[in-house]
Amino acid sequence: MKLISARQAWREALHESRDSVLAAAQERSRLGKKGRVVGETMPSMRDSNGRCAHMLAAGLVQSAIGTLPKPLQHFGNALYSPIANGQDINVAHALVWLTVELGECTPKRKEVAYWMALAAIKSHQAAVNGREAWGPGRVSEFVLGWYGAKVDTSHWARDWAVIWSSIANVVDTLDAKALKPVAAVVVRMSERVDIGSCRWDRHNREHVAEDRSTAYATRREQSVMALRERLNTMDTEQLRRWLSRVRSYAAAYRAEWGSDVVENPGRHLIYLDRIAEYWNQRQRVGEVTRQVA
Repeated sequence: MKLISARQAWREALHESRDSVLAAAQERSRLGKKGRVVGETMPSMRDSNGRCAHMLAAGLVQSAIGTLPKPLQHFGNALYSPIANGQDINVAHALVWLTVELGECTPKRKEVAYWMALAAIKSHQAAVNGREAWGPGRVSEFVLGWYGAKVDTSHWARDWAVIWSSIANVVDTLDAKALKPVAAVVVRMSERVDIGSCRWDRHNREHVAEDRSTAYATRREQSVMALRERLNTMDTEQLRRWLSRVRSYAAAYRAEWGSDVVENPGRHLIYLDRIAEYWNQRQRVGEVTRQVA
């Protein structure tokens, strides 16, 4: 089982693509087979490394799903589980309906909107599985088939577009909440790659730089002061060793980021602050040397 995305992981963690040991034995018993037939393809009844790896990944994903509140577990199962049942659908429907804010609505419109909530789940399920999201005509057919109420789509933008948009946004929000712990597992496991591979093959370089700079900006002043205080307690020899390490760090950083350091300095505040302190401390070493001389 490869952890490619949170949605894929949720689906495959609850699905075993091969027969179990007992299922293979039961099939042979049903056919009245005894022993092996020459040239017959036999399903393996022994565990393999691949199956163990699948069980490990599936267990991590199932454990992450278990951390969610029960309603969100049912919601996620309704969208992604290959063994979703009526309870999953019912709870997911109720969760969407109890979460959405429709504002002022007549009782009749609320009745129709209630079934639109179930239609929105079905529409979202189709969209995330590569099919087209439902349009007004498909929603109208669904409500008519389930509730018997006809929804006039000739004035959809005026009468129903706002309600449908509100429900669809709630479905999107609940989906993101349900997938969050599973996505964390996918990210954590994707970091376990072969030695020597580049991290930018797995992470968006631009987003990493922006996020790191944003996080550092909140503690920048304290970090600079802490570094300066630590360096001021060093003697000359200790400081020279630190300067040597910073030169190596600066060379590696420039080799990695190139001209982006100059073109987008706001994304490289940590590097620039360390270099600024490097020159401050280098001047200090020069002053100490002249005093000793």
